[in-house]
Amino acid sequence: MRKILSILAVPFFMLGMAACDKIEENDYIKEVDNVQSGSVPKYILLEDYTGVRCVNCPQAGQIALDLQHQYDHKVIVLGVHAGSLSSVPPNGPFQDFTTEEGTEWYNTFELVGNPIGTINRKLNGSTYGFDSSKWTESVINTLQEEAVVEMSSMVNYNDATRSLEVNVFSKFLEEKIDTTFNLTVCIMEDSIVGMQVTSQGNNPNYVHRHVFRETMNGAWGESLNGTVDNPTVIAPKEMFVKSYTTTLNEAYNADQCYIIAYVSNSNTKEILQVVEKKIK
Repeated sequence: MRKILSILAVPFFMLGMAACDKIEENDYIKEVDNVQSGSVPKYILLEDYTGVRCVNCPQAGQIALDLQHQYDHKVIVLGVHAGSLSSVPPNGPFQDFTTEEGTEWYNTFELVGNPIGTINRKLNGSTYGFDSSKWTESVINTLQEEAVVEMSSMVNYNDATRSLEVNVFSKFLEEKIDTTFNLTVCIMEDSIVGMQVTSQGNNPNYVHRHVFRETMNGAWGESLNGTVDNPTVIAPKEMFVKSYTTTLNEAYNADQCYIIAYVSNSNTKEILQVVEKKIK
């Protein structure tokens, strides 16, 4: 059962953490660096909307993984199974990775087909969706933007009870007025072996990367500063702390699970900053 532990606005003496430190053998971030000085790095969430019956999705997934490696994990990937090609026939060989939240995002952003992606949920003209051939260009452009939020996370996990506690720190670097910002906390499981349609046919040993499993606080997260109708002013260097607990689903491999948390504009849905942390 999920439980929100606390919501605080505190000084920034607790933060001292950015988004990457050492790379594990599976190329993921387990710890976070202490921020010593200089500008705050900009991190990007690439949501890869994919499907187990999508023949072109493995190639798009490789593009996402390549971007993650190329930019030293400043690109954080979330593989969201949603859309018609993510549905699983009854009693078939495919695993069902679809989620209520993923479907809600897919429909809200009016995405069409698979593969398709969002880059920090920025608009691509009149749509949120970017074809995988455009991901690299969008990532390059977004990385050139200055960060306006600094984030870090702390995770405590108990193997015996599967109890998971997550603390997320979000520090705004400039004043924000007349806008509310939401924090969303996701659980991602990496490297799940299962059936996937590929250009060479069905592959029962395909490794599904960055699989979005669920959120800890709803599809759109929770407001950091009041309501849409009555937002509170965020002062420069003001930090918010939010904490959550849940029992990790028995179906998930805890050794391959990560927390992905992001702050977004509640009106435009654009993501301002994102942080990733391995739970073990």
